[in-house]
Amino acid sequence: MEIAPFPNSVNVPYRGIDQLRDAYRIDQISRNTTKEIAAITRYSELVYEYRSGEIHTSTLKVTRQDSQPFPTFH
Repeated sequence: MEIAPFPNSVNVPYRGIDQLRDAYRIDQISRNTTKEIAAITRYSELVYEYRSGEIHTSTLKVTRQDSQPFPTFH
């Protein structure tokens, strides 16, 4: 798993790398469909857990978007 350089985001305050207990990435997939098109969006964020029990997350980022038209039958 890829962990971004610490700290990853402006909303993750620096507490010292020695205070960090765990860091991991959460990936999410969103699927939206209509009659004409299907869209898939992938999101990613990092979570930092500190020894004090505090949990901070990075800003949710869109890592990829795909869309494809449905075939039309005549």
